[in-house]
Amino acid sequence: SEEAITALPLQRKFYSKYISRYKDRVVVIISDALRYETGRSLSSKLQDDAKCSAQIEAMLGVLPTYTRLGMAALLPHKSLEMTDDYNVLVDGLPCDDLKQRENILQNHSPNSCSIQFDDIKAMKRDAVRQFFTGQDIIYIYHNQIDARGDKPNTENEVFIACEEAIDEIYNLIKRLTEDVSATQYVVTADHGFIYKRDKLQESDKIANVAGKTAWVNRRFIISDKAINEDGICSIPLGRILGNNDSKIVSFPLSSNVFKVAGGGQNYVHGGSSPQEMLIPVVQVKTEKGHKETNPVQITLVSMIQKITNLITTLDFIQNEPISDTVKATSYRIFFVSEENEKISNENIFVADLRETDPQKRIFRLRFNFKNKQYDKSQRYYVVAYDEKNDMEILRHAVVMDIAFADDFGFNV
Repeated sequence: SEEAITALPLQRKFYSKYISRYKDRVVVIISDALRYETGRSLSSKLQDDAKCSAQIEAMLGVLPTYTRLGMAALLPHKSLEMTDDYNVLVDGLPCDDLKQRENILQNHSPNSCSIQFDDIKAMKRDAVRQFFTGQDIIYIYHNQIDARGDKPNTENEVFIACEEAIDEIYNLIKRLTEDVSATQYVVTADHGFIYKRDKLQESDKIANVAGKTAWVNRRFIISDKAINEDGICSIPLGRILGNNDSKIVSFPLSSNVFKVAGGGQNYVHGGSSPQEMLIPVVQVKTEKGHKETNPVQITLVSMIQKITNLITTLDFIQNEPISDTVKATSYRIFFVSEENEKISNENIFVADLRETDPQKRIFRLRFNFKNKQYDKSQRYYVVAYDEKNDMEILRHAVVMDIAFADDFGFNV
């Protein structure tokens, strides 16, 4: 819609909006088919690192959402065009391979370079340092998700590939921070994807709607006229690319596909769904060296001095939201006697809440006490131990004032 096109930053303005403003060296990592949700998971992982700060924004991809056009949109340019034989040109130049993209980068900023992720991963530290020397803008192309999703025999591994992509990009950022002191990164993608777990039915496929000269893809058709069929929308390519191109992009309104021979069935992209069009932009700043971090603490909220029931609920609070210096952890929480005998069940609380509102960090736990004789003159304690290091972080004394029911049901 018109609102969507104006409300979100456009992918074709990526370089001017996000990259050109950097005064110092910036590393741009473009991960093929890194869907927005995967970018969000990466951002959270980086944010959890004490030496990283990360923020994520959404960007509206070009339509059709396929690699060649998406990659072109991420380069600096004055013009973006598609020829009549469906090649994509940036400022009149081809941009299909790494060398061509590097050429376009250097036309805009001479101290720029590009490299494949696999190549930089295989380099020794000295080689990486040499490669980075004198460079201000480095484009690194990563292809884990699309490489698996686009092949019929591996498309079912696409979600594993998403997890691996997060780890690979995270580890690359950590490595470059240490090896070449790179501290500014922008992670983005050319497009997203849709994945259907169930096998596509014939009813999901739209057949015989395009002319002979049209380019028919599973999720889009580019031709000289709109496809006027139910469930198919169209938009002039010129509106997307910001030029006068009269070619028309047609695409299914649903997750249906156009009937095309070969290729995978369940993993697709090219269409207009949010999963395909919303592109993550993760801006990352890192720092070298050690940064002090501490596990998050918890505190007992309930003002309780006496336990009078075999079943009791207590409120606790996670003291702070999780951040780059406050780390998540897990706590074992239970009751003990003065002799350290456990007298209740053990609750496990995973302290990983990020809410800044303290009310949303309050949690309630239920305790079931052993049905036994308790000494009112003795102290009993609710205790909490950090699961990771077994350190006690909370001990609160209570009196156990519970009437004991013996085996015959009489209070004694």
